[in-house]
Amino acid sequence: MGRSVARLLAQKGANVVITARNVQRLEEALEHIAAGAIRKSQRFHFISADLTSSAEATRVLSETTTWNNDSPPDIVWCCAGSASPALFIDAPVTSHQSHFETNYLSAVYIAHAALQQWLKPSQKPSDTTTTTSTTSITPTTPIPLPRHLIFTSSVVAFYPLAGYGPYSPSKASLRSLTDTLSQELLLYPPTPTRPAVIPHCIFPATILSPGYIEENKSKHPITLKLEGSDKGQTAEEVAEASMKGLERGEEMVTTDFVGGLMWRSAMGFSRKGFVDTLVGMVMLWVVGWVRWDMDRTVRKWGTGKISDIKPKEVR
Repeated sequence: MGRSVARLLAQKGANVVITARNVQRLEEALEHIAAGAIRKSQRFHFISADLTSSAEATRVLSETTTWNNDSPPDIVWCCAGSASPALFIDAPVTSHQSHFETNYLSAVYIAHAALQQWLKPSQKPSDTTTTTSTTSITPTTPIPLPRHLIFTSSVVAFYPLAGYGPYSPSKASLRSLTDTLSQELLLYPPTPTRPAVIPHCIFPATILSPGYIEENKSKHPITLKLEGSDKGQTAEEVAEASMKGLERGEEMVTTDFVGGLMWRSAMGFSRKGFVDTLVGMVMLWVVGWVRWDMDRTVRKWGTGKISDIKPKEVR
């Protein structure tokens, strides 16, 4: 997904920096991304780093800012992640740990480093003092466009299925973090010298990719049965749907119709629109039946009444 998102941003005229561990894959990805540029002046760069290290995340933001003529990036999109589905008790403790490190903490580290740059300690609000800027500001000085901090979660954050025990909690945590920052960042209103920061979270379902093939190798058959109606999307389709949601100003972005229904059934205190609320009221009646039906399927598997389960193919 990350490569497709970066290519799409390049096609919209952005300068792009990508990060991963494998240098060879970074070189190949950067060539693909740069081919989408619409202007000769666009610039592209990669940084090899392990984002499960907070020090590495800080280095990435620092190097990106230096490369970008000492200006911090306007958009930070956290796409790092992996899944090794298994029943909770079948997965070793190290698997639970690695899922949180890769899916949640890598995003936390890069987000923390980005917000440190964007909000600057000297501009943090105080309960007891008021900071007065010494910069020459006039009433007509425009407020700069907002910056965007984007996390990539999963629809399992709305309804975790059996067999995603190591994975779904790490993705649900990203939704919780987004909700927290959605309110916390109101402490930093935009000024002519400090843009607003808007958090977002993307919730794809199945992404048809080489990683998906690896996931199926460890999936329990009941998980394949429960997600059987999910036909999946290509990484390009997910990137396009994500971008459209972001351009509509959505804070929580789903990438297909069913994902949208799942989101509206589990909105809680997340920011939502009027239509979202109406659909959510209807979904309250639907989700009860869906849960009952899926629980019945799991019980049938437990008693040996289901066996005709095959993984979906990647198209």
